[in-house]
Amino acid sequence: MAMAICGLFAVLATPTANAAPTPDPITRPAQARALAAKLGDDRTGGVFYDKAGQLVVAVTDEATARAVRAEGGVAEVVKHSTAVLSSARAALDRRIAEADPIPNTSWGVDPSTNQVTVEIFDGVSAADEKRLMNVVAGYGDAVHVEKLPGTIRPNAYESVGGTGIYSKDGGWNCTLGFNARNSSGQKYFVTAGHCADTDRDLWWHRQEGGIYLGKRMWYDYGGMDKDYAVMEYRGENLAAYGSVKAFGTSYEITDSRYPDDGESVKRSGATSSDLVGEVLSPSETVTYTDGTVLKNMIKTSLCGLDGDSGGPVWTGTYALGIHSGSNTPDGATCNSTVSQYRSYAQPVHWVLAHHGLSAF
Repeated sequence: MAMAICGLFAVLATPTANAAPTPDPITRPAQARALAAKLGDDRTGGVFYDKAGQLVVAVTDEATARAVRAEGGVAEVVKHSTAVLSSARAALDRRIAEADPIPNTSWGVDPSTNQVTVEIFDGVSAADEKRLMNVVAGYGDAVHVEKLPGTIRPNAYESVGGTGIYSKDGGWNCTLGFNARNSSGQKYFVTAGHCADTDRDLWWHRQEGGIYLGKRMWYDYGGMDKDYAVMEYRGENLAAYGSVKAFGTSYEITDSRYPDDGESVKRSGATSSDLVGEVLSPSETVTYTDGTVLKNMIKTSLCGLDGDSGGPVWTGTYALGIHSGSNTPDGATCNSTVSQYRSYAQPVHWVLAHHGLSAF
């Protein structure tokens, strides 16, 4: 009997061998994307922030949802996989943007709605709209088509005024985006490529006071489906800081990264600033009024006016994008009180990495 009692105490004192440890919660987008990649494009539907601010991994079945939760993630079962959505977006790129672009259109995968969102702005003919609809017809409710007012154009203007940057030998009046530097400490700044889209050597100045800043080094507007320009600081007595300004307030910038669907973003410009917005698509194909096709752009709910081109789009201390264009009408109210417009930004992380630079 004593032996039995001792054996009973031993069993009671032994920890449960099959109890699984609680996983650490997944809180970083990179973790969530890595998990989605491991599970595969056929079983997942992307990563996004929901309205409650939770980081969500979209999945196509409950078994995959359990796998996400077992890794500490938040899962949501959706209808369409990343493979299906990417196929629809690729078809639009291949048959429209790369074959015969339609100005005033944009499209991209939106994980938060589990659809490819196609937006048609003013100026698209009935024939071109039919071409779009024929491409997406076979994808059913995996594609959502929406008509919006205005035309999408680069936000630059030709008259000197306000704050920002301009070139005395051509180009446009625009906005300085972010400061950057290379491994040797040489400083640069970035702006939109269409601001410097000319064969001339462009020498840039600050609008306020006409202070000389530097010279264009690299740029692209549509050639590689990009919209950016990198200028090297060459002026004297300049203090280039790792910050951006809006309404007299400075915001520190310490690094750059790619955006996440649904996250909140801010934009600052020489003409207007909008500090309340969100990423609607982290990778959008857009065709401007002039027929220029840009790919992998950031689509946001921010507005933008002429002169704002090249301005910074950021969140927290991270540089995200270089403002490129918007459908905001001339003379419209453009600030944090509006949310009915769309704007597009060149991902700045790609630009900096491509030229061996870093934000600061």
